[in-house]
Amino acid sequence: MTKFSIIITSYKQERFIRQAVDSALVLSSPDQEIIVVDDASPDCSPQILKEYGDRIHLIRHEKNLGANAARNAGAAMAQGDYLVFLDGDDCFLPWALDLYASIIELKKPKVILCKLLFFEGATPKPGLRDFGQAVEIAEYDAIIHKDHCYRGSASAFVIEHEAFLKVGGFTREIFPCELEDLTVKLGFGCKTIQILSHPTLAYRMHDQNTVHQIGRFADTMCVVVRKEKNGEYPGGPAHRLERYAYLGGPAVYWFVRAFRDGLHGPALGLLAGSWPLMAVAIGSRLARRINGPSATQWIKLPFARPALVAVSSERVLNLIVH
Repeated sequence: MTKFSIIITSYKQERFIRQAVDSALVLSSPDQEIIVVDDASPDCSPQILKEYGDRIHLIRHEKNLGANAARNAGAAMAQGDYLVFLDGDDCFLPWALDLYASIIELKKPKVILCKLLFFEGATPKPGLRDFGQAVEIAEYDAIIHKDHCYRGSASAFVIEHEAFLKVGGFTREIFPCELEDLTVKLGFGCKTIQILSHPTLAYRMHDQNTVHQIGRFADTMCVVVRKEKNGEYPGGPAHRLERYAYLGGPAVYWFVRAFRDGLHGPALGLLAGSWPLMAVAIGSRLARRINGPSATQWIKLPFARPALVAVSSERVLNLIVH
């Protein structure tokens, strides 16, 4: 049976951290551990987390080290076969680990890319019937070959523990854009499953989301591009165009966002260093429009009784290949 290590990271999340931890505690997997890393929050988060006692493993940083260092600290303590990351302002949907476990049993991936349910305000409480009776997935021989739309977040990233440690985890100084960096570090031997239909996480949208820091993304993307140009990523010259096609996509995205927001300095700096990657990415996307993305598969969701689809505390999934 697959053991999951859920790693929740928190910094100044007193408004949301209780919901995040509670959403992990109600998951139905019988073999899981919950590690919460408080990254020296100056608010009431540490006091809230102490209330959970031995239901969680709590790591408390004395100094703020950043999100990547917090995630790596959780991974260093973890005992599970797979690491399941969750930011402290997000929440699991109740079927998340059941779906992950079934995919792992069927497909044996190194990575699962998950789908997010975006929300503002009150936390949504959907049932599985809201998304249909089958799950659509795409399968890739390497994570860098992902070619279906993916809204990235650490909360939507599940990775085999050994594979994570092998590449040194998250690069501490690369935040944001940490998933782009980690993806290219994982390289070309990392079988990946992407969930296309059913969300497994609720992603809270609020004014403190990192995604609003557009200039910071543009600047950090420049760091990732420099790493590529310096030959720091695996695969060598033989896989250069594949890396360019992957990294050029977010480079284009953050260039456009920064330019539209009047951040012309960061935008032009990103363009100057990344235009060859952008050109390859645009060409790759045009080819994909002509040829279409990778084929997908559907996995049925048989239930013992229909009422289970809306029950969060029972095991509701027993997936079989359609």
